[in-house]
Amino acid sequence: MIDISVLSRAELAAVVVETLAIVGIDVVLVGGSCVCIYTNERFGSFDLDFIDISYARRKEIAAALTGIGFTSDGGRYFEHDECQWTLEFPTAPLAIGDEQIGNERVAEMKTDAGTIRLLNPTDCVKDRLLWWYLSKDAQCWEQALDVAQNHAIQWGNLETWHVNEGFGSQFKLFRQAVNGQ
Repeated sequence: MIDISVLSRAELAAVVVETLAIVGIDVVLVGGSCVCIYTNERFGSFDLDFIDISYARRKEIAAALTGIGFTSDGGRYFEHDECQWTLEFPTAPLAIGDEQIGNERVAEMKTDAGTIRLLNPTDCVKDRLLWWYLSKDAQCWEQALDVAQNHAIQWGNLETWHVNEGFGSQFKLFRQAVNGQ
């Protein structure tokens, strides 16, 4: 049995991804924990959010996670007595706003505990910006800036997303903020 208590966030994510993959469940890490990984934990998150892109039944996810010590009350949250983070499985599809994300855009990152499947940096920035645009969550703006300043971003793709989501006028402002202008 894996000692969950000593794993980093990234290592835990890899263990979850690989544990579920063994039984044919394909999940992708999204949200705040994705940001934490891309920013070397400069931001905090109390859970790891995974989107199940294989559309497995919740009881199949629960059965697989029981094997590594996570339990659920029957909902979408899973806990482990020796883990500081909970696991959450928001409803699929894998999307940011109206844009669906295909498997070909999912990034992979190797850790000492296995390989994580997670949003790529550009899609991670979109996720944070969407929260900023919709709820004015200032931390999401800071997270988007941090990821964009420290990772390769597909700027054309990000601009197209802005236009398609109805935030076209905001793209230039974000790009200027990333460049320190």
